[in-house]
Amino acid sequence: MHPPRRPSKRGLFILLLSALLLAAGAIAGRTWLQGEAMHARVLARVKPALESRLGPVHIGEDFHVGWTGTVSLGPVELPGTRPEGPPVVRISRVTVHIRRLALLSGRVEPSRVVLSGVQVEAGPQGQEVRALVERVREARENRKPTRAPSSNEDSARELPELVLKDVHLAFERQGRVEWGPLSARVRLEGTAEEPRLEATAELPGGGSADLSVQRAESGFSGTLKGRGIQAASLLSLAEPPLRLEGGTLEGELQVDTSGATFSVAMTGLSVNSAQLAPEPVGPLAFSAEGRARWDMKRRQVKLESLSLTVGERREARVQVHGEATWSKEPHFSLQAELQPLSFEQAMAALPAALVPGTELARLEGQFQGTFSLSGPIRRRREWEVKAKLDLSELKQSAKTGPLAWLRTSFDYRPLTPEGRGRELHIGPSNDAYVPMSELPRPLVRAVLRSEDAAFWIHRGFDFDSLRNILFAPEDDKVRGGSTITQQLAKNLFLSREKTYARKVKEAFLTLGLEASVPKERLLEVYFNIIEWGPNLYGIGEAARHYFGKDARELSILESAFLATIIPNPVRYHVYCSRGALSDIWKRNVDELLTVLYSGGDITQTEYQHALATPLTFAGHHGAQTSSEEETRLRAIP
Repeated sequence: MHPPRRPSKRGLFILLLSALLLAAGAIAGRTWLQGEAMHARVLARVKPALESRLGPVHIGEDFHVGWTGTVSLGPVELPGTRPEGPPVVRISRVTVHIRRLALLSGRVEPSRVVLSGVQVEAGPQGQEVRALVERVREARENRKPTRAPSSNEDSARELPELVLKDVHLAFERQGRVEWGPLSARVRLEGTAEEPRLEATAELPGGGSADLSVQRAESGFSGTLKGRGIQAASLLSLAEPPLRLEGGTLEGELQVDTSGATFSVAMTGLSVNSAQLAPEPVGPLAFSAEGRARWDMKRRQVKLESLSLTVGERREARVQVHGEATWSKEPHFSLQAELQPLSFEQAMAALPAALVPGTELARLEGQFQGTFSLSGPIRRRREWEVKAKLDLSELKQSAKTGPLAWLRTSFDYRPLTPEGRGRELHIGPSNDAYVPMSELPRPLVRAVLRSEDAAFWIHRGFDFDSLRNILFAPEDDKVRGGSTITQQLAKNLFLSREKTYARKVKEAFLTLGLEASVPKERLLEVYFNIIEWGPNLYGIGEAARHYFGKDARELSILESAFLATIIPNPVRYHVYCSRGALSDIWKRNVDELLTVLYSGGDITQTEYQHALATPLTFAGHHGAQTSSEEETRLRAIP
């Protein structure tokens, strides 16, 4: 074999010279492309195209042509509605990658568009984003139609991939809230007849989301999947009234032209708010999965199934279904069923901050319930509520359960603003104690009519009353309402803090009381422990203090007055100090007397006599008005 032939010196010189000429040509071409003339030509084409779709657009002076066939410019800004405010969208840099094969054929086609450093300023209540969407809609309507590409052209043309980097979303509410950074990649695949949009996003905190949307002859369909999403940061975008911390969200949504299926699960979420509890509440775990169907022609939506669970092991489960129609008068119906649940499961499903101790977990048996809500969507006052709690299984075992001690005499220390007050004995050995059988019937009826008219038939919660409070308030103001059992649970076991956590504890205790103690005994304990005035507990002490008599001898008028002051007996004690009722409070007492008469609790003669009789307080109290009560006297109408 002959050794390889070495190039001559002349050949090497020609090769080197050719390389230098090519490099010089590339440098010259790139220098020309980077020049002001090319910048102006690019802006002359890009800016009108963007403004025809987005409205006013500002494009900065940064312009760069890369060696690898890229063109970048920026910043690009879409101004907001406020002259002094930031742009609604600001993109630090837009980079366009050109398809080299198309360029060799004389066509300039982008293969990828990268938007870097994207800042979105939604504005107060998102008004800036809404204004931008409206501008885009108007621009689309005003844009002159262009020749639609043929199917062959459309099939041959491949749309560029869109990449977003370092995206931040900012919202203005009570303060400025920012969510980011996130990145995303969007690409269009498939054919012109059946295109498919694929998108992926990396969310703040490491979570991700995948979106797939496709069109076929039957219509559009799509799937959205989320994994490892940081729940607190995402949910905070909705400006919840409570501060959220931690939590992981997983979910999937599948949608087509006829309906959707969905599933979502959240674990490890904590809530931190003084309105909920003094300390953070968590970790919380929820899940939901279901199926919905809709018929747009008939204007109907049907929730075929929805399973809601609470607890890491999904201990508490509620099944929901419903439907809505807007063909004529928009109307809806919703039904929910609490699956059989034991107190042990309920305690395990919730964090300790929402559980009233561990004693109730020893209540054996299960409870369950149903709830329905329906009515015309636009007329809230006409919504109908139906609910039923089944405690029958609990009642069989609760006779010897953790709350059975309430069936007999016990010692009680009422909770005061300063702590626990003096000890009271709730039983016959206390002279001020009045058994249920010896309470005047008008007194019992007055208190029930005033505080809890459905006491004898409900299972701790008066859903009819709650319906009126929430959906049909007399003056459109939502107020709270508690049954006698709920009040008893609060007085016996809970602090005076006004938090949602206390209401949850109160609900569990209410169920325990209803299952463990007969109604008559609940009412008897209630009359003998509730506060009736400053340091006054039990009806026996109240009757002696206000009227100087035994509670068994209270008149109809005196009974009606005592019933009206239960909501705030310390505040309304000033009438006793004053020695007479104000005109406004006399009307309140008279209205209750009317209710008693209309309900058949008193006769017409008793009613007329009570209206005509002046209310006389025990005479010695008027001389004992304190300076604090004098201040309250001036504040009470």
